[in-house]
Amino acid sequence: MQLPSGSHIHLIAACGTAMGSLAGMLREQGYRVTGSDSHVYPPMSTMLEDLGIDVRAGFSADHLVPTPDLVVIGNAISRGNPEAEAVLSRRIPYLSLPEVLRDFFIRGKRSVVVTGTHGKTTTTALIAHLFTACDLDPSFLVAGVPQNFDRSYRLGQGAHFIVEGDEYDSAFFAKWAKFFYYLPEVLIVNNIEFDHADIYQDLAEIVKAFRQLVNMVPQNGLILANGTDPNIAELLPAALAPVETFGLEEGAFWRATNLQASAEGTRFTLCRSGRKVGVFDLPLSGDYNVCNALASLAAGFHAGLTAGDLRAALANFAGVKRRQEQLGLIDDVLLIDDFAHHPTAVAHTLEGLRRSHPGRRLIAVFEPASATNARAIFEDRYVEAFALAGVFVATAVPRPERARDDEPFSPERLVARLCATGKPAHYLPDVESMAAFLAAEARPGDLVIFMSNGGFGGLQQKLCAALTARAPCID
Repeated sequence: MQLPSGSHIHLIAACGTAMGSLAGMLREQGYRVTGSDSHVYPPMSTMLEDLGIDVRAGFSADHLVPTPDLVVIGNAISRGNPEAEAVLSRRIPYLSLPEVLRDFFIRGKRSVVVTGTHGKTTTTALIAHLFTACDLDPSFLVAGVPQNFDRSYRLGQGAHFIVEGDEYDSAFFAKWAKFFYYLPEVLIVNNIEFDHADIYQDLAEIVKAFRQLVNMVPQNGLILANGTDPNIAELLPAALAPVETFGLEEGAFWRATNLQASAEGTRFTLCRSGRKVGVFDLPLSGDYNVCNALASLAAGFHAGLTAGDLRAALANFAGVKRRQEQLGLIDDVLLIDDFAHHPTAVAHTLEGLRRSHPGRRLIAVFEPASATNARAIFEDRYVEAFALAGVFVATAVPRPERARDDEPFSPERLVARLCATGKPAHYLPDVESMAAFLAAEARPGDLVIFMSNGGFGGLQQKLCAALTARAPCID
């Protein structure tokens, strides 16, 4: 579907990260864009206002007067929403976010699609940075805030569109993964694990979705796959596109060796098909981030970039907000904000921080905010993952009703199980009690990491303020 410039496009649930970015992209393309959302707050509301996009608080059929030429319905919207019901009853044309991305932006470009349970946002942002720094002038959409750019999207004149391929569903009328819409020419598969228990019944359903995606890559395309993931290995024999693996183990086509971790990040030697390419510096810690870098560098080489250009660009990667984002150093307490909430991501993040900051006590602060976190399915694995921290602090589950018929997750039970192993662990039910506890507990030399895909109720800022009150901030 295409519309002439100047057409009116309305977005329902416009203030989400991806929907807000889409609104900006459509505005740059010359469309008249409006939106609505139940939560219209800065910084997204400010960004949209600066772009000249009128976003109204709440949902009402009146927001569809005059009738838009197209309505984009976000995946947070369910049947019964007054605007969605008006769209259906009045036969107004509507699409999901991934459909609009495909039809208005991706089609006609070389689509680089980054997928996997973990690492999508960092890898997408890194490829976008490498391609931009090396003058390929790409377009991209990242489901996060890349620190090398002033916003989460860019519309370039180059041949490539780099997009984060989410396996979550697309809309109430399209209950399948967003990544099916993105016309992958280069497909990156970082890893596959069970997640999104509100969408998928089991791991087999997720593997099936990825198998279908792999089958969509053309023969003149490319699949870059984590060579150590058994669930990915299951998919590759049926691929008709060329496959190149990446990883840290012998046999990977793109391999990192001689890893050296420090507080500044990770230095490694890049090998291609067993031959040394050179030494690269990544300003991030953790083996999983090295794998993200391997996939990104491989995509860069296939786009015609040189080792020298890629080396310089990689060293200047500033990361993504809430992905090992350093909030500050206050009274020698290092504060880091991270999106990790799946037990694998938690373990990898804590392992990486233990290596890069060996002299610091790790205080892991966890908010079980995702729909999957509301269920008890990962409790055993959380016990193992958070055992890597020096101190563990958990808070209550937001919206525990999302567990539905499954056994609900109990942070109190997780804390009790960790305490039984001798690990200092604490349950604090609200932000105020957590901030007070952490301000008293954290001492010079500690590293406090906030781990959540939610907002944590502003805990990060409250702790910064409390620590600053006892000592000046050192940036």
